[in-house]
Amino acid sequence: ITYIQFMGWYGQTVNILALFLSFYAFPRLIKNYGLRTTIRIFPTVLLLVTICAFVMFERNLYFLFISLSICKALTYSVHDPSEEVLYMPTSDAVKFKAKFWIDVVGQRIAKAIGSVINNYAGSVDGILKYGSLPSIVTALILWLACYQVGIQFDGLIKSGDVVGEDEVASECNEIEMSEQLRGDDDSDESDLFRDPEEDVVLTKFGKANRSESGSEHVLL
Repeated sequence: ITYIQFMGWYGQTVNILALFLSFYAFPRLIKNYGLRTTIRIFPTVLLLVTICAFVMFERNLYFLFISLSICKALTYSVHDPSEEVLYMPTSDAVKFKAKFWIDVVGQRIAKAIGSVINNYAGSVDGILKYGSLPSIVTALILWLACYQVGIQFDGLIKSGDVVGEDEVASECNEIEMSEQLRGDDDSDESDLFRDPEEDVVLTKFGKANRSESGSEHVLL
């Protein structure tokens, strides 16, 4: 089998499996078990697959093909949608900041570290030697993070709290205070540069108007 054929079979398997899981598995998992359990599925499978790939099924191409297809399909259909659900009890500002650090900075750093390890290993034997421990540790850290995040999400949903709401309120108060101060400064500047003669003329004109209205009132 050639590399092009392998990647073709791999892409077809991943997308068909991801489509099936997205339509049938993910909605039922969220409805019946909640986000706390759903978000732990991919880290659990990844941890088991990583241990089996480096310990039990070394250099087994069929196992790698099946396990990578399942992990990739779970990423598209279960893990990524669950990750988006986590942003529900957050403000827009917190959501944008978190997505930037996760989707842009975090993924690029993780891929860069993986490329450095593969480059340093240089061969399949080197990857088995130098890549097994970092892969298992990373999968374990992801599982622990998803476990803790699921508990915090359920707590926020029950309490009705929104992460970043206090920060947004404080920013709004700061904006209102700055606008008030700006309005006071503008009024002070207008009083400072006002011509005193204009005030005198306006005062005389006002008195004249009042006297004319009074005379008219007398004549009536």
